[in-house]
Amino acid sequence: MPILALLAFAQAAVPVVDGSVLKPSTTCYAIMRGDAVMGATFQKISATTADGAPAWDVVVHQRIGDGKFDLRDHFLLRRSDLRPIAMDSRKSGVEHVRVAYAADKAITTRPGAEPVETAFAGPVWDGNLWGLTFAALPLAQGAHFELPFYQYDKGLGDFTLDVVGSEQVDGRDAWTVEVTTGDQRKIRYQIGKADRAELGYYGGGFAQKRGGDCSAIRPQ
Repeated sequence: MPILALLAFAQAAVPVVDGSVLKPSTTCYAIMRGDAVMGATFQKISATTADGAPAWDVVVHQRIGDGKFDLRDHFLLRRSDLRPIAMDSRKSGVEHVRVAYAADKAITTRPGAEPVETAFAGPVWDGNLWGLTFAALPLAQGAHFELPFYQYDKGLGDFTLDVVGSEQVDGRDAWTVEVTTGDQRKIRYQIGKADRAELGYYGGGFAQKRGGDCSAIRPQ
């Protein structure tokens, strides 16, 4: 197959991500190891605009072990397809990294270091935002997806996802979406069929489910 045809095929193979299925929401999750609660995740989705276009503002704040681990990721995403515009991350309230996205590159800035540019030839999604990104895919029984991402520590890569079945989560019908990570670990996300809500995940002895106590996590 000619090189140009291969490139066209690769671009066509990128799945459609429909960001419009998300809804403004505030959710608290319990982070579990076995039956023990380790911490909490606070997640908030807000509608906003960026450069005059509809966008989603997403905050994901995790706190484990009475604050021994405290990570707050903030994303600005195109509302149409969840392509990232910018993200920033804070550890224990201190800025850790910041990423600005353009159509063909990501510029990563860390405190005290020179910005690093990473070029890419096609669309990418942010490698730190999992469940909400997966929820916006055209989920169906048996579906398989390879979704390109950029992650500030790992660089460019691909999410490998398979819809392996359905299950009930607190009385709600959910898709079971299996994600295979770079080290071949498998994590299963539960995505609501009716509203595409991120209901939880489990794998490797850990899990996250709706509920939990987010009182110690202060939205900023």
